[in-house]
Amino acid sequence: MKIGIIGSSLAGLVAGKKLGQAGHEVTVIEKTRTLGGRMATLDDGEGNIFDYGISHFHANNPDFVSFVNYLKEENLVDEWSSRFEYFDGSQLHDLNPNRSPELHYASTRGFSRVAQKLSRWVDIKSSVQAGGLTYIGADRTKKRAWMINLTDVSVFECDAVIIATPATVAYGILMTAQDETPARRIIRHVDEFNYDPSFTVMASYRNQEVPDWDAVECAGEHLKWVINESSKRDNADTSLVIHSSAAFARNNKEEDPQKAASGLLQQVARITGQDWIAQPTAEHYHYWQYASCRNPIDERFMELEMEEAPLALIGDYLGGNSAESSYLSGLRLAEYWNEKYELARV
Repeated sequence: MKIGIIGSSLAGLVAGKKLGQAGHEVTVIEKTRTLGGRMATLDDGEGNIFDYGISHFHANNPDFVSFVNYLKEENLVDEWSSRFEYFDGSQLHDLNPNRSPELHYASTRGFSRVAQKLSRWVDIKSSVQAGGLTYIGADRTKKRAWMINLTDVSVFECDAVIIATPATVAYGILMTAQDETPARRIIRHVDEFNYDPSFTVMASYRNQEVPDWDAVECAGEHLKWVINESSKRDNADTSLVIHSSAAFARNNKEEDPQKAASGLLQQVARITGQDWIAQPTAEHYHYWQYASCRNPIDERFMELEMEEAPLALIGDYLGGNSAESSYLSGLRLAEYWNEKYELARV
């Protein structure tokens, strides 16, 4: 079966790997030049690596634990000592009294390396966006069941489609197929998902001592996390990643990013009492429009049940709101399709 996956999120790459290993022909269509979605890493060319999407994760499900152990063997992730301080909105505490007892894992070489490892099992069409879908039908003697319409005016023909994007993006893609298929049955559900944004600052500091905390979890008005990237790996300079609150991101979406970043850096300097944080040697920014789904549901995937033209949605908004839920979403769909669409039947 020839499968087109829209989006190179962790869910999309995991599904692609599992389906590719079973012998299916898989192509991932990614609108940017980089893979991984929120497994995003910046290498500043100065010896500093920043994970500016996912900063760390937990592992509970046995299948995800097995995957994490594989990543540990490949020297891509490791346990991260939980020296997390906590800002309650007015005071900084050495530890969060409600902290999770679970192990934290962080990347040793940047989370984008995980995406690169998974992508070896699929073909990649990068820097091209899927603008919509056209349902061709069951007559495969002439054409395949689906055409993915790309914004470079080309099309990608395939037997099955997996949409591995945030739900809001998936909604727009599905709307293009609603008149030709029973897509309305899942469109109304997809339209109900809501997301919080986040504004992220990556800052490096030359000739500064590395802070003695791994991260500061924040419950204040402007900040959500301050991550000490230098506690994960040997960066050339002291490096921090700052994630804003959803309210700050919304209020500053149209603001000059340098001005918004300056406000966050000053907040972190005040909270930690480390004035040098307000004056980085270099800084970079990123706005995450779909940083976190507010209302995920307890399903691993959603499927448009058309035997002759399979289509499914996967992502971290299905089954949770984490790296683990994203992995399991892609894995469970791939397992289901590998059983349902055996190569002998194609």
